[in-house]
Formats: sequence, structure tokens, C-alpha cells
Amino acid sequence: MLISLGTSIGTCQGVHVVVDKELNSVYTAQPGRQEWVTVIECISATGQKIPPYVIFKGEHLMTHWTSTSPPPGWMFAVNHNGWTNNLHGLKWLYHFDQHTKLSLDTPDEYRLLLCDGHDSHISAAFVGYCLQNRIALVLLPPHSSHILQPLDVGVFSPLKKALALRQSRLFRSGVRRIQKAEWLDHFIEARESSVSEANILSGWRGSGLFPENLHRMLHQFPVSHRLDLASMTTPICLPQTLPPESTAMPFFLSSSPPPPATLRSTNQAFLTSFENSSIDPNLQTHIRRLSGISERLQAENHILSKELDEVKAIQAKRKERASGKCLILKGKIVVSTEDIQKALEEAEKATSAKKKASGQKSKKTCDGSKEACLDNEDNALEILDDEILDCIEVQFQS
Repeated sequence: MLISLGTSIGTCQGVHVVVDKELNSVYTAQPGRQEWVTVIECISATGQKIPPYVIFKGEHLMTHWTSTSPPPGWMFAVNHNGWTNNLHGLKWLYHFDQHTKLSLDTPDEYRLLLCDGHDSHISAAFVGYCLQNRIALVLLPPHSSHILQPLDVGVFSPLKKALALRQSRLFRSGVRRIQKAEWLDHFIEARESSVSEANILSGWRGSGLFPENLHRMLHQFPVSHRLDLASMTTPICLPQTLPPESTAMPFFLSSSPPPPATLRSTNQAFLTSFENSSIDPNLQTHIRRLSGISERLQAENHILSKELDEVKAIQAKRKERASGKCLILKGKIVVSTEDIQKALEEAEKATSAKKKASGQKSKKTCDGSKEACLDNEDNALEILDDEILDCIEVQFQS
């Protein structure tokens, strides 16, 4: 089963956030310049998947667009708009053939490839390659992918939510520019958790393709979405009991600062003890406000501390990426993870040999006509802004 997932760097779905209930309006980060990235995914009815095919927008592939350690077997491509086309569709078919023919018992066996009717799936070169290599190509009916496409039914929704959750952390931390490598790191993590065997098999069952279920297919049009309550049981959360020492001394805090749950339960117990007391009502109101302020300040401190740690981690990764070797892979529109690692290793060997020959430590330079190297973060950001357009600018809108 083949399908392309299009996503925009810097754009994410709605996620749950913590906001002040007293604010009349809440601002969220939205991208000021969107850049399209296409990911071609393929899954099987046995719950397996092959490495994806990622298409970036650009003229030449850059090694620093990938993460520090991309998974093996992944393919990276580039074109002027980040969309798939007939050429990339054919290149992906070579990728599919390479990863699936090893599982055949005999060379005479056929492989079934289900896909939608996109132009890149019905080109003469695509269909001809399928006929020559015993690949049975089957197209789904038009406008039916949301019902019959297993990736749409059971995989892409959790994948987009997992990706949105990771990108939203950058927005809330005030990061205004998202790099391709950062987006790819998030996608790798999201794919690892969401494109799982369980979700893949669920997508096939939900579409009714495997196991074959014609009744499910035909009755999805007039019937609204149904929830399987038996498979979506929610565990009952029992209230946590206070430890023995808290029962004897309900207002005692054993740590500073205390955990949020402990502070809240302690404040509630403390305020309850004053309800039937003879303390001045004005004093009770003041105590109630102080307890609320303590909870609010603790929540703000926890959120700010978390955001600060995330910003530090982001800056550390950017500095590490900018200080490393970066190559412009001119003339190559499709490369694999292994090709990128090999090119970097060869560039390191060439640099070491040049240093030994010159007898002195040379500075890294960037040559646009050859494989280039970015030595510092300032030069990297300047080239990204003016030539490579590696980042996506984020603007704050209401």
C-alpha cells in the first residue's frame, strides 16, 4: 500500500496547552513562510513498513538537512516545490523493489502494490517497470482514500498528532525559525511511535481490505463513525491516598518545592480546616488567595523551567549541527542515508589529508562549486537565509 503524506514545516494541528483562564485572548505561533515536504510511505498487510522517501524543497540536497544519525535505508530527495512527481514516483518504485524483492520465495512471485490514482503512479515509466518486475499495480477508486486507504484510516492521524505535539514545543518556547533538520528529527520520533505494527494492522482492518470485509466497506458511507467501546476502555483513576504521615499532619510539606499534586491537596486540606473556624472572614479570604497564588506561581515556574530546558536543548543541537561538516550534494536529486554518511566520511578524509599536507590547521571554507563546509553558525544562518531557505519563519498571530 503506497501513499504520499504532504506536510508543511512549521504547521501543526491543534494540541492541548496550558493557558491563563483570566486572559481574554491567547496567541499561538503560526508560520510566516510555509515550506512543503512530501513523505512517501508504504506498508504491508503483515504490519511491516519500508523506509520512507522524503522530498524536500530546494535546488540541491544539503547534508545538514538530515539529522545527526538518520535511520538506515531512508531516502532523501529534492525538487523546486517539495512535491512528488513522475520522476520521484519512479525513483520510489526502485526503492520499493529493492526492499521487497528480498522477501520473495522465488523470483517468479508477484508483489501487489495498491495506490491511488496520482499522476506519478500511472506514468508510462511507472507502469512499465511494474510489468517488467512482476509488480501487480492496482489503483483504488477515485475519492475513496479516506475509506479504503489503510494509511489514511489508521496511521496518518496518530502520526500527524505525534508530529504536532513535538513541533508545538518549539512554538511555545519562542523559536521563530524551524530548520529542516529539526523537523526531520521530530518526524523520526513521531514515526517511530505512531507508524507501528498495531496501527498498521488496524488500518488494514478498518479499511476492510485485509482481512477482506466487504460489509464494512459498503456500509461506511451511510453510517456515521462508530466507536468500539470494548476496545477503548479507559482505566478508572482512583484517588490517591495520602501517606500515613500526611494523615497525622495534613498540612506538612516534606519537600521544597513540593510536587504540584501534593501542594494542591495540602492547600485544600488547609482551607477546609478553616471553614467552620472562628477566624476572621477577611483573614480567611486572604489565606485562600495566598494558597491560590502559591499554586499559580508553582505552575508558572514549572512551565518556564520546562521551556528553558527545551530552548537550551534546541540551541545546543543547532550549534553542534552548525559546527559540523556540511556538504552540498550537487547533481544528486535522490540519496540514501548510507550515501550521506559515505559522502561525509570521504569529506573528512580529504580534509585530514589536506591538513597533513599543508602542515598547519586550515580553516573550513564553503565553496559553492564544490562540496562545501560550513564552519560556524553565523555563516550557516546567512546561507540559509539568502540561498538555501533552510528555515521557516514563524510569526505570532492572534
